[in-house]
Amino acid sequence: MLWSEDPISTLMDEHRLFLRWLADVRRDTLPFEVGTVRVLPAAILTFGEVLSRDVDELHGRKEEEGLFPALARHLEGEEGPVRVMLEEHEVLRRHRNDFSVHLKKIQSDPEAREARTGVSRVIASVDALLRSHIEREDGVLFPLAREFLSAVELQEVAEVFREVEIRLGPISLPRGSSGPGPH
Repeated sequence: MLWSEDPISTLMDEHRLFLRWLADVRRDTLPFEVGTVRVLPAAILTFGEVLSRDVDELHGRKEEEGLFPALARHLEGEEGPVRVMLEEHEVLRRHRNDFSVHLKKIQSDPEAREARTGVSRVIASVDALLRSHIEREDGVLFPLAREFLSAVELQEVAEVFREVEIRLGPISLPRGSSGPGPH
């Protein structure tokens, strides 16, 4: 389990795992994207699973059920940083759904050019969005959380993280890996 008594550090540790995973995915899928291989790389086959389970369901739930509500109580306005992060979570979910559609088409027709292009486009979009999202969370949102949340509130957020991991399990990305693996 990655959670600790410091939920901000937990999220930042998960961010580092996601950034390594994205770098691995981009490296491993480049031959597919430029059309030099026809076989789907393992990174493509697991991309949707990691995006759905680790990035959205586990990490996203920790933020949406734990950190964001606690921080939103301290920040004013509909267009604040929490709202922006929530909107980006929704964009990532749409990308995940688009990826799934394209992958199914490729699996039924490996030569489906439009689906191959769609997969590559979604991976590039997720890479760009997730990198900028992580940069804003690490550089803006998390410092705000450290400034505004009391020790008691941070402990409550950490408890939500524990509950999420009990309910859904831990992040499946092993350190230094591009895909799901043993816990």
